[in-house]
Formats: sequence, structure tokens, C-alpha cells
Amino acid sequence: MKSVLVKRLGLTFSVLSSFRGNTRTCILVEPFWGIPFNLFAPYASLYMLALGCTKAQVGTITAIGLIFQMFFALMGGYITDRLGRKRTSLIFDLLSWSIPTLIWMVAQNYYYFLVAAILNAMVRIVQNSWNCLMIEDAPPEQRVHIYTWVEVANILAGFFAPLSGYLVERFTLVPAVRGLYALAALSMTFMFFLRNKYTEETTIGRKKIQEARLHTPLTAFREYPVLMKDLFLNPFTRAAFLLVMLNNVQIVLRNTFLGIVLNKGIGIPQETLGVFPAIGSAVVMFIYIFIMPAVGSRPPAKPLRFGLSFFLTGIVLLLLTPAGNLTWALGAHFIASIGSAFVTPFVNGNIANRVMDEHRAKQMAIVYAVVYGGSAPFGWLAGSIAMIDARYPLLISLLAGVASILLVPSATRRESR
Repeated sequence: MKSVLVKRLGLTFSVLSSFRGNTRTCILVEPFWGIPFNLFAPYASLYMLALGCTKAQVGTITAIGLIFQMFFALMGGYITDRLGRKRTSLIFDLLSWSIPTLIWMVAQNYYYFLVAAILNAMVRIVQNSWNCLMIEDAPPEQRVHIYTWVEVANILAGFFAPLSGYLVERFTLVPAVRGLYALAALSMTFMFFLRNKYTEETTIGRKKIQEARLHTPLTAFREYPVLMKDLFLNPFTRAAFLLVMLNNVQIVLRNTFLGIVLNKGIGIPQETLGVFPAIGSAVVMFIYIFIMPAVGSRPPAKPLRFGLSFFLTGIVLLLLTPAGNLTWALGAHFIASIGSAFVTPFVNGNIANRVMDEHRAKQMAIVYAVVYGGSAPFGWLAGSIAMIDARYPLLISLLAGVASILLVPSATRRESR
């Protein structure tokens, strides 16, 4: 057993050492974003409630944010091609994270959070440019491993989450979270400039910058109908896209409502919430280091079914958790985390390999625009049903997981272009 683990560990780090250029830089600087995010994320929704927002308003802010994300995602393809992957990532990371974290830090009411959510929605421009910056010069067979290591970088940051619980217990919720947002503004801004210094514009990016200078925005957007046809008339790519949307619904609900579910629904104390990201990080880290290197290059169907089955089991157990039972809630979260560890890298890698490199920025812009527009009603719905029972947002996660399992055969089927 020991020799197997050592072999797996060696394989894991050999994969990491094989990354070059932009890929390596993007992964190595990620903790400067991930650590502060994981510190404030477990308490973000409770912070909103403490400053006077209702659960329905939390859902409304989420829905409005997703609508703006749809718009910015659609613009992201042209902006990424016009400014370049590197410059776009710097400018819009500053606009979508550095400024909103400062607004969250001084927030007083619903309108502060609404403005911050709209600005934060520009992250969808960055999602496009950053993905292109990170993977365009990397071989396709490395892409699942790249996304896996991005997750690893953020999971490592999750081990810092219990520190936020200590700060909440020591200083109370609102002062502690204000301090965490201040830390996030500093750390993330440092990361954006550090990444910008040590990355280079991609080969395709340089070509697209030259092409974009010859066209107006209107001319560029005329390509979209053709690119949409290529994406959505293909049944396998369409299924892969729907899988991305359902996974995004899960992520949105987890990031927005998990704290509310645990604290207001199950009765877990606020100061304990930071333990959940740490436990999840531990189990996901084990899977990524010792299991994912062996399965990351395999066809995605079986890993996705396996992961979704564990995720659904965890959600059901969380729904059934007795009030105040921390052990049960942690166990349910542990099982769901196993599922998430398999699902996200394969979902992202699957859609990345179905999009043509030549049109990646614009096609991924279309994908993300429809994903976030399609996800928006679920944020509003989750907030509305949370007013009835704080556990009910889990029902949406449950339905999304079931639908995902049904989509896996079509979404992962091989095709010839």
C-alpha cells in the first residue's frame, strides 16, 4: 500500500513538473487568490444576512449577478481577442475582484452587495481570458490535469478556512468578515500583477489581437451565429454544455447558500463553519494527488457517473441531517466532496476539448453566456424557497445532480468532426 501511494505521489508531481510557461505560472500563483477567497466564502451569505439582507434578497442578488455574468461572458470573447489574453486578465481581475472586495468590506445594506455583485460579474470576462491564457499553449492531453491542479491550488487554500472561524468567534461575524475582505483585496491584487509579470501572450492570442484590429465589434459579433450553430446543433457538444450549466448551478448554490443551509437550516454554529471547507479540502486533495493522475486521461463517462453518485448521496444525507448534528453534517459534506472532486475537472476538460482552439475565446464566451443566463433563475429560486426552509436550496442541487447523470452518456460520447 505504501509503495502504491509513493508511486501515485510521484506520478502526481511529475504531471505538475511537466507544465510549462503560462500553465505553470497560473497554477503557482493561484493560492494568492484561493486563500482569501476560502477565508471569506463560508461566511459571505451570513454576512449579508447580518447586515440586513433577507434570504430572498440574497437569492435576488445572486440572480442579478448571473444575468450580468451572462452579458459579460458574451462580451468576453471579443474583449479577450481584442486586448489579448494577458491584458484582459489583468484589467478585468482588478475590476471584478479588487474593487468588489473593497465594497464588501465597507458594505452597509442590500445596495452595496448589489453593486459589488454587478462588478464581480465581470469575472466572466476573466474566466474566458484566463482559461485561454492557461491552456492554449498546452497540449490537449494535459488539460484535465491542468484543471485538476487549479483545483488543487484552491483546495490547499481551503485548509486555511478554520482560521476564519476563529476570527468570527474572537471578533464576531461582521468585524471579522470585513477584515477578511480587506485581506482579499490586498492578496488578490498582488496575485494579478504577479501573474501578469510572469506570463506571455499565447500564440493564438497574438494572432487574434492582430485580426481584431482589422474588425469592428459589430463585425466580430457577426461570427457568433455561425459559432453558436457549431456548438448547439451538435447534440454531443450541446449535452456537454448542459453538463457545464448544471455543474455551475451546483457551484453557485454551494458558494451562496451552504452557509445558510448549515447555520440557519441545520443549526451548525457560525464559528464551526470554517471546518467544512477544510474537511472538504482534505478529501479532495487526497483524490487529486493519489487518484486523479491515474484516471485523468481516461474517458470521462465513468468518473463523472462515479462522482455524481457520491455528490447526490452527500446532498441527500445533508437534507436528512438531524438538527445541530455536526458529525452527520460533516460526514455528508465529506461524501459530497468526493463527488465534486471527480465532477468539476472532467466537466471542464470535456467541454474544453469539444471547442476548437481557433475560435476558443468566442465559443467559450457563448458557452459561458448561456450557462450563466440559464443558471440565473436558480439563484432566485433558491433564495425564495430558503425563506420557507433554509435547507430547501439542497433540493435544487439534488435535481441538478440527477439531470447531470442522465446527460453523461451524450455529453461524453466520442465524435468525429
